[in-house]
Amino acid sequence: MKTKLFFVLIFLLKFSIANSQTEVLQRYPENQMPYAGGYIGYYKDLHDIVVEKKLQPCSNKNEIYQFSLLIKPDSSIQFIRDLNPKVVESNKCAYDLAREVANKYQNGWKPASLNGIAQNAVARFIIFPDDFFNNYREGYYPLFSAPVYNNYGKDNIDRFRKELIAKLDLRRFSWNDIFTVETEFTITKDGKLEDIILTKKTGLDEFDRMIVLTFKGMKKNGRPLLSMDSQ
Repeated sequence: MKTKLFFVLIFLLKFSIANSQTEVLQRYPENQMPYAGGYIGYYKDLHDIVVEKKLQPCSNKNEIYQFSLLIKPDSSIQFIRDLNPKVVESNKCAYDLAREVANKYQNGWKPASLNGIAQNAVARFIIFPDDFFNNYREGYYPLFSAPVYNNYGKDNIDRFRKELIAKLDLRRFSWNDIFTVETEFTITKDGKLEDIILTKKTGLDEFDRMIVLTFKGMKKNGRPLLSMDSQ
């Protein structure tokens, strides 16, 4: 059993309820899968390609990367630029492996659908390269525990979001526009938030800085925010 050192979480703060069929879905609808055979099919395909193409393992067996890409209505893909260079640098081999295999060899991508209409949607996969070289088994799926905030249970992310918004001093700002804010950060094995960046900004620098500072001020109590293992 290997203990992972971090987990990247993309956190979406909604200050509106705007939505349309032309927007990019940030996750696949329930019971829809981004790859033929589901996630297990994706990981099996990745493993088979690694073996067939004789790709090289990573020298650092602890590398792990959360791979995100956009799957378009025509089943083509587009890589999403990772805005956290520190994470990429620390896991460059895993990053390169996921992109090389997806770009050159994989073709089982399946678009999301709403009301029978294909949509642009973001798919995410946990890539732990050592599993595909040394620890693969039929039916493989990376086993991990998702981040848990302050021992709140199943609704912990909603509680985290509510507590964070409650700490924002919105009285200093006034706006009429509809907008969202997307934040990406790393949760360490000690439950700390690090490498906090805004991947979608409001355009108001002072407001954006307040959001980042509020994230930094969030404290965990009890057990760490994250416990993520793979067998």
